[in-house]
Amino acid sequence: MSTRIQILPQDVTLKIAAGEVVERPAAAVKELIDNAVDAGASWIRIDIREAGLKTIRVTDDGDGIARHDLPLAFHPHATSKIQRFSDLDRLSTLGFRGEALASIAAVSRIEVQTRSAGEEIGSRLTVMHGEPATCTAQSTPVGTRITVSDLFANVPARRRFVRSTRAETARIGEVITAYALAQPSIRFSLTVDGRPTFESPGTGKLRDAVAAVLEPAVLDDLMTVQHREPGVDVTGLAGKPTLHRPTRSGIHIFVNGRPVENRRLVFALEEAYSGYLMTGRHPIAILSLSLPAADVDVNIHPSKSEVRFVHEREVHGAVYRAVTGALSSLRPEVPETPVEVVTGSGTPLLALPEPASAVPAPALRVFGQSNRTFIIAEGPDGLYMIDQHAAHERVLFDRLTEQITQRDVPVQPLLEPAAADLTPEQTAALDENRELLIQAGFHIEPFGDRSCLIRAVPAIAARSSPGELVSAVLSDLASTPRTDAAYERTLATMACKAAVKAGDLLDTHEMRELVVQLESTAHPQTCPHGRPTMIRLSHAQLEREFGRR
Repeated sequence: MSTRIQILPQDVTLKIAAGEVVERPAAAVKELIDNAVDAGASWIRIDIREAGLKTIRVTDDGDGIARHDLPLAFHPHATSKIQRFSDLDRLSTLGFRGEALASIAAVSRIEVQTRSAGEEIGSRLTVMHGEPATCTAQSTPVGTRITVSDLFANVPARRRFVRSTRAETARIGEVITAYALAQPSIRFSLTVDGRPTFESPGTGKLRDAVAAVLEPAVLDDLMTVQHREPGVDVTGLAGKPTLHRPTRSGIHIFVNGRPVENRRLVFALEEAYSGYLMTGRHPIAILSLSLPAADVDVNIHPSKSEVRFVHEREVHGAVYRAVTGALSSLRPEVPETPVEVVTGSGTPLLALPEPASAVPAPALRVFGQSNRTFIIAEGPDGLYMIDQHAAHERVLFDRLTEQITQRDVPVQPLLEPAAADLTPEQTAALDENRELLIQAGFHIEPFGDRSCLIRAVPAIAARSSPGELVSAVLSDLASTPRTDAAYERTLATMACKAAVKAGDLLDTHEMRELVVQLESTAHPQTCPHGRPTMIRLSHAQLEREFGRR
């Protein structure tokens, strides 16, 4: 027996819609802040009790809601932000779908007190689980105060999915601090269970907002980001490599003033730090992207937190280039004179193209190898332990970068083509990145649906297994957005595969030349993946260990 199709009652549809828009108390706070920002508020005060489940009160000094509009504000898809579908191409507001207030009201009790600038007296309206009451006059200042009580009380199933009070309170705090960074000209404050916990200055200066959200001590380690490309501006602050965290909690990205979620933007940002940070560490960055409204779609999800772009690759590339530009100011000057390379009978272990001339002996005096992994050297300020694999990775990476920039990558043809089996993702990466692979020195031909033939590899990586090298490079390309980061990821993988390994025995001459070449690179302290190449044991540390001080 089949069930007949029927139209759901409005109260049911509203509760279903509320599940998408208001997933947790923080979502309700976010929607109310959006409305306050759009109303032109210069300050927004948020008060919550019991993680927002008992009370959420958002007060602002914005334009307010006119009395004749107030009852309409709680109807589904009622909005003052757009009038026709084409308005979505020129959005300048944070809220626009007309779902927020209706969805919140469907799962709570709401009281609104508001007055617009053109009215002498304000209005008051109470909405009980989606059923509005009569609008009455009430004396109130210009602006709006919305109090949400007993959130999810009429939908206990939804309330069961709410996390602990501490977790929900923390999430609300994250939402408010994100808006404080996105809108530094607005003063935000948060009170939790009667206790003030946060306040931003609202001076319009991003650094002042960062000092309130993070701490004043980090300001000295933040670099200014100012980058413009056709169709997109990237501004903000990015941390120096010395400033990092174990999570991505310090990364904030805003698009046209809106806090957004876009994994590819975060990936582009973190790729810019490749070679600066160790694996597992994440930068601190506050970036604002400005682009035409028609080039960004914020209408993907009712929560309006996810965005996509018409020109995805260009936007992600702009973020990458904006941050690498800021980081480039930290790079020391690289000696112009080429360094001496390893020579000798047979194929040297550190095989590099021979330069025209040599430089004087390095500042470090190499005198041994430990565990066939670490080079031991002495400097004027102590002993140095140098990871031979990480050091050689850095040398090869910088050499490859220079060769590709000059479009002069020496190629090593293979006597016999090497075959390699590919995954579907690797096959797609091969097809999409042919030009990049040719520039990097690879000659690869498709061979059937899931295989390829490798006819040549970069000469600098000739010691690597061709199949393993190509497989690793294609895997990286398959997981990397097609930005400038793809080049660096490819070169880092090639350098890793071609570098000497832990366990390789080096003679004194090879060790000395590797140290000389490392000192000539742009980033001698880290490998392309961010691991340190060397550590120092100072004379003072040695003296303390031996009881001399």
